[in-house]
Amino acid sequence: MTYEPLTVAELGKRAKALRVELRESAADADARNVDAAVGMRRLWEEGFYRFTLPVAHGGITDADPTRHAEDFFAMLVDVMAGDSSTGMNYAVQSLVTLEVFAADNGLPESTKGELAELIHRDGIRFVASNAETGNRTGPVTGRRVEGGIVVNGTKTFNTNSGGGGWASVGITLEGEEGGWRALTPLDQPGVTCRHDWDVMGQRGTHSQTIEYHDIFVPDGYFFRGRITPALAGYVFLAHAAIMLGPGYGAFDAAVEYVRGLDRASLPEFSSASEDPLVRRRIGEFAVQLDCARAYLLSCARKLENWPESYPSEAEATVEAFSVKVACVKAALEVTSGIFDLTGARSTSSRYRFDRFWRNARTFATHDPTDAKEVWVGDWHLSGQEPPLIARLRV
Repeated sequence: MTYEPLTVAELGKRAKALRVELRESAADADARNVDAAVGMRRLWEEGFYRFTLPVAHGGITDADPTRHAEDFFAMLVDVMAGDSSTGMNYAVQSLVTLEVFAADNGLPESTKGELAELIHRDGIRFVASNAETGNRTGPVTGRRVEGGIVVNGTKTFNTNSGGGGWASVGITLEGEEGGWRALTPLDQPGVTCRHDWDVMGQRGTHSQTIEYHDIFVPDGYFFRGRITPALAGYVFLAHAAIMLGPGYGAFDAAVEYVRGLDRASLPEFSSASEDPLVRRRIGEFAVQLDCARAYLLSCARKLENWPESYPSEAEATVEAFSVKVACVKAALEVTSGIFDLTGARSTSSRYRFDRFWRNARTFATHDPTDAKEVWVGDWHLSGQEPPLIARLRV
């Protein structure tokens, strides 16, 4: 199979264009509480699904999280600024691609080739089916049968599942140690998508509950799950970018709105753009966002030189925690503060400017920021490493 040439530089340009293009479809998906289908289709059409694929399958990074990490997170922030649900879906798409196409995961090349073709031809979407928080039925399990395994159980949080595709389901395999991943299409009998995602923000992620009932997964479509230190760092930074994106989206919307606003904060100025208080506040927001972004991309550059960049995995974890805290604080400050600039008329539902705060606030609840700061502080005071449960929360 031949592939159209694709470069990191070209994808970077396309991400900046999508930052503007996706605003309308983002507001529409939020208003209707539906999957971010338009945004995901545009990412596929522009070649973004290929970024984390192996070069042999038309990709760029060879499914290696340390390759072009800085470029990836710069692009992700731009996509997130245009549509934060699309961006979060794309982060999941990329992370699952890294897992599925990792060179040493034991999946046969025939399976990888099949999935690569589905990505190129149909733009199939990948779901990281991991979370069991609030699940009273116990962990999702698999049991060996002739020719494969049978999977049963419920996952309570399944981002990027609104467009169908394939789920990478985290399972416990009966009688065997360690975690496993089972790959299964979501449109087969026995898979029940509950369509129960009804929250205030990140609506387009359609992070619904999915139930698996006697799902047969043939040999060659399940593998041992393995989170390497580099991949864990990649996940941390993805969370930070997911937080920062709505901040930039709110900033873009506020600046555009204020340029046409004929009412200043101070009466002696004829427009908001002439008002020094408005200009100062916009400058403050820009500094907060850009500082958090610089910290994020600096950490991503270190990831590219793993493990030379960090004396220990714990130090890498603490810095990633710090990056996320910086991104959370910048995003929440900007998404809530833009209304001081845009005024009461901007709260009209036709603008949907409130979605930026709702999106940032929703994802910020995933992982307590106060706890992150405690562990960062503990590290600097005593050298105490963050507990394992704090590192990857699903």
